[in-house]
Amino acid sequence: MAPLPTSREGSSNEHTDIETKAGSQAATLNATKHLVVPQNSQNHRKLYIIGGVVATVVVALALGLGLGLGLKKANSSSSSNYVTTNSSFLLDPSFEVTTTPTTRYYEWVVEEINGSPDGVERPMLVVNRQFPGPLVEVNSGDDLVVNVFNKLSNGTTIHWHGQLQNGTNFMDGTNGITQCPIPPGMNFTYRFTINPNQYGTYWWHAHAATQYTDGIYGPIVIHSPNEPIYGSYDRDALVILSDWYHDMSAGLLTQYLSSAGIDGSNYGGFNPGAEPPPDSGLINGKMTGSSFDLEPNYRYRLRLINMGTLTQFMFSVDEHVLSVVEADGISLQPVNVHRVPIHVAQRYSVIITTNQTAGSFNVRAEMQDVCYKLANPNLNTMVLGTLTYGATPTTPDTVDWSDAIPQECTDMNSTMVVPAIPMNPPNSTQSVLVSMSFQQTVQSGGTQVLAFMNNTSWESQNTNPTMLQFYQGGMQTNFDSSQLVVVNDEITVIDLTLINYDDSSHPFHLHGHVFWILGEGDGIYQPGISPLTLNNPPRRDTLTIPGYGWITIRFVADNPGLWAFHCHIGWHMSAGLLMQFASLPSQMQQFDIPSYIQQQCTMQSGGLLIGKRNKWLGLGM
Repeated sequence: MAPLPTSREGSSNEHTDIETKAGSQAATLNATKHLVVPQNSQNHRKLYIIGGVVATVVVALALGLGLGLGLKKANSSSSSNYVTTNSSFLLDPSFEVTTTPTTRYYEWVVEEINGSPDGVERPMLVVNRQFPGPLVEVNSGDDLVVNVFNKLSNGTTIHWHGQLQNGTNFMDGTNGITQCPIPPGMNFTYRFTINPNQYGTYWWHAHAATQYTDGIYGPIVIHSPNEPIYGSYDRDALVILSDWYHDMSAGLLTQYLSSAGIDGSNYGGFNPGAEPPPDSGLINGKMTGSSFDLEPNYRYRLRLINMGTLTQFMFSVDEHVLSVVEADGISLQPVNVHRVPIHVAQRYSVIITTNQTAGSFNVRAEMQDVCYKLANPNLNTMVLGTLTYGATPTTPDTVDWSDAIPQECTDMNSTMVVPAIPMNPPNSTQSVLVSMSFQQTVQSGGTQVLAFMNNTSWESQNTNPTMLQFYQGGMQTNFDSSQLVVVNDEITVIDLTLINYDDSSHPFHLHGHVFWILGEGDGIYQPGISPLTLNNPPRRDTLTIPGYGWITIRFVADNPGLWAFHCHIGWHMSAGLLMQFASLPSQMQQFDIPSYIQQQCTMQSGGLLIGKRNKWLGLGM
């Protein structure tokens, strides 16, 4: 039996026949015993659960209720069945940055194997047995082809966070919206063009329930000689920040969505939406020992990515000023800071100069646990790495900056996030007002709390994605009661105001678009009174709305497809914090959708991910 091919890049004419593999080929995939790790060819408390609850969760998971969770335990004594910590965090300076497009081809295998990023061994869900997952490094305008083989016992999808997907909404990788889960033992080929005007720092991750919490994520770097900050630094390095749990996320999610809540008591009227606090934090896949061995007197672009599930981090490097030059793919006018707050799914680039006295310095990622609803007393919130230049690496004795860390989870002040290429938003043609909240459901007798956008708590349409509903049926405005969809069949400039009735901040991501942040504040938004900025406001794809506050964004709905707008705290999205924008549905019917997308929707083995509501729960918009 031939081994799975090594991940590589190649020309598009080598891969024109890629389609879904089933039958004997799927069996061959499942029988594969060895995988060659892909190389870049370009070179408030610990949870103690009573035995009955544990037994219930274990039985539920064994029955396969957690999408993408397999309970077969990897043989940790075999190195081939153990996660390899990815070390490709210093980018290869020989990568050719060019405006001439090419095709980048990767082959990935998603599977469950054991690993111990923080020293505690547990099953993980990973790509190509790497954690974090493989780097996708491309130029603007390149064609990207990623053939994903699913060796999990349940379905999965891969989302390309921040990619515009103009004309290829069906490749967005959003479970229940743009595709059905990739069935076990089968593959899905994601094929799309990187927008020629897009550059910067992005990432990819599983977009089925809370799967990415267990390890299915990795970085995307888009180079371009047209990027305004191109040439202002000498080298690139990735800094991936994430929180980490000792338990599989599907079990935690089952408990989180139960009437008992994550802390084993009915939190319905006291602490609604209380999430499981993490057990540790990681820098580049490690709780300790992450190191950056640099050269002296160079300017390094550190590409910060928060791939966590719950936690905002405060990032800094001892004795080094950070020049912030990018936010979510948008080049900024440089601003010097000591620390950068980065919420879940956001990205920043900072430039540091290695011109201090030679030696080792602490790299700090402080977990903002002040924003957790539940505490974990065993959590060490200060995650440390080591940055060294001009000397042999040693344990640093450097000290933190003396200025206080804010005790809140908010973005950088908008006056500091000024796009380098000024762009004022066009006039708005539609206003959409949405509130988000955690509510006790009447149908459950007030014992279960779900998350709501207006009066709708989203649930994934695993066998009938909303994009396919438009593709097959044309223009429509009637949807399942768990779907809140704003439909426009003309190009529209939308002002979306989100009001937060929860006491915590929330990171929200809009798929397929870059938006302007016009304003934010505490309390309730008041039209005509609440201040908005139209002069070159910040542009991003992921925002942070303050607790008990509001935020207004503006975007041009000119990208045909179904686009999710959701909280990126994994627990909250699964609890219902997601809505959709359906743009230009008449053009969706003209999509050239590969046949395997619809075929895989007929091959789902049954059941929702986690039944967060009973059949009788049905609330309209």
